[in-house]
Amino acid sequence: MGGKMETKKTNNQPSVIRTILRPVEIFFDVFFSHGALHGITYLGKSLLHLFEKILWMVLIVISLYFCVTLSLQSWERFLTKSTVVAIEKDHYYWNISLPSLTICPMDRIDRDLFDQFATRSLLNDEEKVEMFEFIESLANSTYINFEDIKGSDNVDRILQMLRITPKDYMLLIANLTQDLTRRDDHELRVRSQNNLEYIRSDQTLTEYGICYTTNSFIARNLTTSQLLKGHPPDENDFYRNQKLHDVRYGNLFDGDVTYSFIGFNGAISAFYHSPYDTINIARYLPYSMEAYEFEAYSIESVTSEDFREHTTVSQRGCRFFSESNLTHFNIYTKGICLQECRLKIAMDKCKCIPHFYPNNVRPPKTVCSYKQLKECFPPLKELFLEFRGGPEHDSINCYCEQNCVDSKVIIERTQVLVGTRKLLGSNGGLVLMKKYPLIRFSRQVLFTFTDLLVSIGGTAGLFLGFSVLGVVEIVYFFTLRLVWYCLGHR
Repeated sequence: MGGKMETKKTNNQPSVIRTILRPVEIFFDVFFSHGALHGITYLGKSLLHLFEKILWMVLIVISLYFCVTLSLQSWERFLTKSTVVAIEKDHYYWNISLPSLTICPMDRIDRDLFDQFATRSLLNDEEKVEMFEFIESLANSTYINFEDIKGSDNVDRILQMLRITPKDYMLLIANLTQDLTRRDDHELRVRSQNNLEYIRSDQTLTEYGICYTTNSFIARNLTTSQLLKGHPPDENDFYRNQKLHDVRYGNLFDGDVTYSFIGFNGAISAFYHSPYDTINIARYLPYSMEAYEFEAYSIESVTSEDFREHTTVSQRGCRFFSESNLTHFNIYTKGICLQECRLKIAMDKCKCIPHFYPNNVRPPKTVCSYKQLKECFPPLKELFLEFRGGPEHDSINCYCEQNCVDSKVIIERTQVLVGTRKLLGSNGGLVLMKKYPLIRFSRQVLFTFTDLLVSIGGTAGLFLGFSVLGVVEIVYFFTLRLVWYCLGHR
């Protein structure tokens, strides 16, 4: 009897499973017969042979594969290649920014400020001479001349006595440096002017120590006060009653446009660069006792009005000033990014960073002592300046995005103006623009989000006969229609 009962249960079991799965089968048959995808209706027809259904299933899978593959390519294009750099030629209507100048005086430490420091520190005459030479050489040091820093055992003893550590180097130099743009005598101060109009000049912190920059869009963010103390400098009273420009522009109808940057005593080292960027220490000029003249023009790169709002950094491959991803600077330019790259190389190779970098990070990085600067950095000079290693060191690949708004400075002629120091009573630089560019570059959005939707929709329509209503139909069938079906509404 037990055997008969067991046989009965076994025979009834398939019918129970079929009873449970039958509503599911009916639901999917209805879905297939009203399918939103081309070809899917054949899967729900009972008259078709199994081989035919398999054939249609294979065709649907192949179409789905190509649809997804091409749609992902469109998505990748939208994320990384949706912008284009176009060439504009309507040069009659352009206002072109003149190149920027950064000038670094070779005599940086102010004698009066140093004498006050020496008196407070109770230094004798011999110690004063050694300390002045040490601080002056440290203030003039960078990757091109770290080996020239003047140190001695007596300097080490004085530094230890005064409790001056490497992290205090830059603040000490700043406290002993007079801001030449704020001298009381207007005729002796560092200033930049075009005829009777002035261009803003700022004391800036660079990879060559404390320098002075004019005709720049970003100099206010790179001042010594901002980078060392965390707040912008006080407004310069000299400009209060003057007509002031941040940057001098020129156009084809202005003819020759020029500005002078004067007020320096002694030797200077000059850097020309884009007003949208900072100096490149690898492009330094030999220091000069006379003024430099640069005949130059700029080829600008601009953007359309809605370019920033409709794109991301990965899409356009460039950054605006406020989109900084750097750790030591609150603004972004390619030049500043390369500075931070050198900083990282210094940490990697020498386990410390030079004193002229802002270090307002948590935790602060270790600052190099002058002995580390003299011993570790000179053998790696080419690596730091050009990112090319010698036989014992690999080259470094520093990836920095371009500036979205920028200009390329073209120098037509550079010369030293002999005798101008006697004529003007000071040293400096002169920028002259006689030639205007015939082209400029414009970054524009080529592949918008609307184009992405059209591309994916067209691909889905081509391979699957798909549409927006097709998506709605599938969502409807597996939500609202499924609920009503489960409630018994057939």
